[in-house]
Amino acid sequence: MGSFKNKINNRKKKKLENDALNELIDLKKTMKGQFEAGKYVEAMDTMARIAEHKKMDPEVMFMGATCYFMTGDHERAANWVNNTLAYDPQNVGARILLARLCFVGDKPQEGFAVLSFVVDNQQNSMKEQDKKTLLEMLKYCHDNMLDMMEQHASLLEYYNANYVASLPAPSLKRKVNSKTEASSDESQSKAKAAVDRLKSLLNKSKGNKTESNQAEQISTAKQVVQPANGNSEINALESSADIIAKVMGSDISLREKIRSLNNFAGGLYMNGDYEGAFALLKKALEIDAHDPFVLKNIAFTCLAMGDKDKAMKFASAMPMMEFGLLRAMKGHCHG
Repeated sequence: MGSFKNKINNRKKKKLENDALNELIDLKKTMKGQFEAGKYVEAMDTMARIAEHKKMDPEVMFMGATCYFMTGDHERAANWVNNTLAYDPQNVGARILLARLCFVGDKPQEGFAVLSFVVDNQQNSMKEQDKKTLLEMLKYCHDNMLDMMEQHASLLEYYNANYVASLPAPSLKRKVNSKTEASSDESQSKAKAAVDRLKSLLNKSKGNKTESNQAEQISTAKQVVQPANGNSEINALESSADIIAKVMGSDISLREKIRSLNNFAGGLYMNGDYEGAFALLKKALEIDAHDPFVLKNIAFTCLAMGDKDKAMKFASAMPMMEFGLLRAMKGHCHG
């Protein structure tokens, strides 16, 4: 009798596992379709559902990183790029995205170094989309940051072999004539404005905001958010309930509300108001219960409040464990 019950239970368990696997396959297929269609916010929502299965593979991580980049959240994009490369160091797309983040972050030399690594070590692993993105970046760099690009011989060689060589003869001739006729003053002016224009080029997407609209800085004394409708301001010294009400009532996207709540929670945390920070982060999790950065921050907040069990509960919900958080849970200081 016991053996029969075990067989029944094993069959049920196997069916549940198969159902979960099929759901995961469907979710990844859905996310890939959303990603390829440029529906980045929808793709991020699907990624949150994938995270419930705790099966975040490098492909999902890279798509998530790109989604964050294309919606203007460069900090999270960088985090997910690092996660992708930690699990898949040979992921060319993630490395090229890392270079893009360097350029838009005013670190062009680091961006060139990353691209040089790709050209020197990963050409054979590049997909067609990787090649296309790389050439677009090199074309812009050649036209606007030639002095810096010339310091990386392999990039110039790759550019000449794969872009210049593919130009029709008349186009190439016009290009050479144009370069010859350009004055030195014009060249210097272009060089000075290159990084700003590269930001605009690399950030180009339907859902992107301008760099000034993306900036959200935490201040321990005061932090202000101006919603899209411009009707109200939020001061971090207000009560957590007031901050939540104003953020949730603002005419901004859910993703921006999560970011605002997380940032304000940081201000309250720095001021020692751990309960207020916890309330804001808890509200953010009501919007996206699987946001890894909010989960990490609320776990740290619980530790600051002396509630290690609650911190462990939130930490266990993260798609990937963060070693700094583990260290803090073992009794070491964090910050």
